[in-house]
Amino acid sequence: MKKLQAILLLCLCAVLAVVVTLLHFEKMPYAWAYDPNEERCLPDLHLALLVKSAATIPAKGDLVFWEPSGSLKDIEQQYVLKRVAGIAGDRLTINGDSVLINRMVVANGFPLSGLYKHASKDFQRNEVIPAGQVFVIGTHPLSNDSRYWGYLTTDAIKGTGYKIF
Repeated sequence: MKKLQAILLLCLCAVLAVVVTLLHFEKMPYAWAYDPNEERCLPDLHLALLVKSAATIPAKGDLVFWEPSGSLKDIEQQYVLKRVAGIAGDRLTINGDSVLINRMVVANGFPLSGLYKHASKDFQRNEVIPAGQVFVIGTHPLSNDSRYWGYLTTDAIKGTGYKIF
């Protein structure tokens, strides 16, 4: 019986070692996300599993990730991870310090407006989110998100993130 347990344990360890090794290769469909910054854009998220997939239409509340570019090109991490707050067809209203999707507040204020050399009033808008675009946010007040640089195209999304803890 002990010999069988030892063989099963050895097989389990071998399978686990293969899985862990495969997860570290870039071409694998999985990756781990950990934000090393003290002030994370998603403060309640410490570790996430990133599942790479072909472009899909995300749902509100999904965590999506993409390779940093444009206004986020200087980010040192391989991927940017944010929560989808609005999808195509939703009404985006930015009025004063409130960011609303379908009349529900999703963010307040523009503490990073100086980074973009704009006043808060420059971000004002009232429009329908176009097809093929999503509005993404972080939950931290200093999150550099769609409030500042606009919509994320669904084609840029590399996959979905899942909160581990």
